[in-house]
Amino acid sequence: MFFYNKQLLGLDMGSYLIKAAQLQKKRGKYQLKKFGSIPIPVNTIVDGSIMNTYEMNDAVKTLMAKEHFKDKYCSICISGHGIINRVISVPKVADDEFYNVLKVEAETHIPNDIKDIYLDGIKTGVVEDGRDRVILIAARKDLVGDFFQVVNDAGVRPMSVEIDATALANIFNVNYPEERDKTVALLNVGASKTNIVILSNGDLRFFREVMTGGNFITEEITRRLKVSFQQAESLKSGSHAAGDSILPNQVEEIVADVAKGMVSDIARVFDYYTNSNPEGAVSKVYVTGGATRSFTFIETIKSNLSIPVEKFNPFKEITVPGQVMTREEVENCSHIAAISLGLALRRMDEE
Repeated sequence: MFFYNKQLLGLDMGSYLIKAAQLQKKRGKYQLKKFGSIPIPVNTIVDGSIMNTYEMNDAVKTLMAKEHFKDKYCSICISGHGIINRVISVPKVADDEFYNVLKVEAETHIPNDIKDIYLDGIKTGVVEDGRDRVILIAARKDLVGDFFQVVNDAGVRPMSVEIDATALANIFNVNYPEERDKTVALLNVGASKTNIVILSNGDLRFFREVMTGGNFITEEITRRLKVSFQQAESLKSGSHAAGDSILPNQVEEIVADVAKGMVSDIARVFDYYTNSNPEGAVSKVYVTGGATRSFTFIETIKSNLSIPVEKFNPFKEITVPGQVMTREEVENCSHIAAISLGLALRRMDEE
């Protein structure tokens, strides 16, 4: 018998790794059932668009088989240049009228033909002059269709489509309920981009994508130290072979230089948010993503942002049985798991 209130498989298809997570809820507490990841070839996904459907399809199939995922219903996310977001205001209406009102307002804010895009809106919890402040989301149908095709061809049916920002917000609220009355920022430093998500009173208020990520550090190490991309990846994460002529302080200097540049981009986004939302500036920053494996990267972010910074633990309030993952395994994958866990919070019975 199939139960339609079960959790969906969270499938995060990034530009460097595909991550999958499976949760179950018992007595109000989430428990991890499975987690796995697999690398994909370079340039398989570029700027959020699938460049090679065969490679992506093969990777999804391989991950499902390798980790013995049995669920055939999943939640996926989309991101990149194919996504448009605007903060707009709409008349305050009942939930069943919200989409129709949003569609009317969208026509004045979105350059694309409405017939060629999927629309959604996120209420921010702010009401001004009887109108809801809403984040309007628009995604090209062809972009979404490419991800649907890849997942369907791998034998998995997508039942929910999100953006990175909502998945990050959802898993943060599960793990850090004590921060719900504050304004906090989440930084997810991926391979090719950084998600900047701002929450206030638990509501998603604002998000941006900065097109700088961990690969920029790797490429800079490759350029300055004349090493391969693969060797640069190892050096970035702290690996150093005996007898290696490259000194750790050389790598740390490069990581710090790139991180300082990223801090400048992040600070500009925070300034823009504060100027647009004087009711609450960001009081704390939580950071996750592949680059956070580097101690130097984290310390540079901490010392150059004028706001307290803490590593985001997406497993903080999630029970992880020892037979599913050891403590060491949890620690080793916590920097890449946030979005897939956020997607895995979705249920079959949600709209």
